[in-house]
Amino acid sequence: MNLRLLLIAAALLGTCLVGMLRLRQALQPPVAAKVHEATLTKDDRAANVTPETSIDPEQLLRTKTCIRCQLSGIDLHGTDLSRANFSYSNLTRSNLSQTKLINATLQGAQLSAASLKAANLQGADLGKANLVGADLSQAQLLNINLSQANLKDATLKQAELRDANLRNASFIQAQMQKASLYGAILINANLKDANLNGADLRYANLQNANLSGANLTNAQLDWAIMPDGTSYQGTTPY
Repeated sequence: MNLRLLLIAAALLGTCLVGMLRLRQALQPPVAAKVHEATLTKDDRAANVTPETSIDPEQLLRTKTCIRCQLSGIDLHGTDLSRANFSYSNLTRSNLSQTKLINATLQGAQLSAASLKAANLQGADLGKANLVGADLSQAQLLNINLSQANLKDATLKQAELRDANLRNASFIQAQMQKASLYGAILINANLKDANLNGADLRYANLQNANLSGANLTNAQLDWAIMPDGTSYQGTTPY
């Protein structure tokens, strides 16, 4: 009799354990696919992307934090990622058009060929970021930090770059027609062959900047500090 009771109790205990295990699995969020070493590109490795970074889009939008993540080709257009931290992440060919990235941190991020058209990056930190061939046309870049960033062949038509920190940034062959660079710091910036037709460079600091081959047709340069340290009017600024 006692043996039979023990067997029944053991069976009931086993059933309970199985039920609890299934419940635990059901409550756990789905595991996102991992990025394996074999799938990383040369650009990914250059960006120090962590090979085993798990990507959960819902968690990404909730926490707004993903450092050194592999996010190449991700579509986040129109979302609010203000104050997000994507430092050193790979966002190559990503869609961030019309996205809010106000005061976001994207330092050292890979954003080559990314779409940031009409995005709001006011106050964001993109120091040392790679934006080669990126589209930032009509983007809000007020007070942004792009120091030492690479924007070669990037499109910044009608972009708002007032008071931006563009020290040592590269804008080689960039399309910057009618961009606002009012009061921007362009010290040591490389603007070789950049198209600045109709750009607003009033009060900008271009000291030691490279303007060789740059198109400054119809550009506004009132009170700008030129590469030789003199103002556009030919006088040394006080």
